[in-house]
Amino acid sequence: MTPAQKALLEKRDGWDVGRDPRAVSRDELIAAGHKPMSALKALRLRCIDCCAGELSQVRRCAHLDCPSWPYRMGRNVWSHERSEAQQQHTRALAEKRRAGTENQPSGRLEIATPVVPATTLPAEPSARPSAQRERALQTQATLSVEDAR
Repeated sequence: MTPAQKALLEKRDGWDVGRDPRAVSRDELIAAGHKPMSALKALRLRCIDCCAGELSQVRRCAHLDCPSWPYRMGRNVWSHERSEAQQQHTRALAEKRRAGTENQPSGRLEIATPVVPATTLPAEPSARPSAQRERALQTQATLSVEDAR
């Protein structure tokens, strides 16, 4: 057990007991080896673990009394049925993606990258700026790019 995993335990009556996950920070969980994921994915992975990694056995699972059984395929069967209009909208979006349609909203912010013109050196070596002056120009260009961010 790693020190990060041990940090998720506490002593109660002389026994190691897992801390309340609601009181554990995200960073502590990640350090201990846990990855952020949805509850459905966690249930699906638990079912795969229960079936020794055999995906076909997850599908064939006959443990009907297990609370995870309805979720074993990674879908919430208790969610409401989608209307025909919602299904049609999803099909239309998928078709646009397959067709390679541009300008679809991605939900991510676009970051404009400033265009920094390249410096051109004079043809004659004697007319070139000194190495110190050249470094100063590069530093100034770098700072202006960082300021734009």
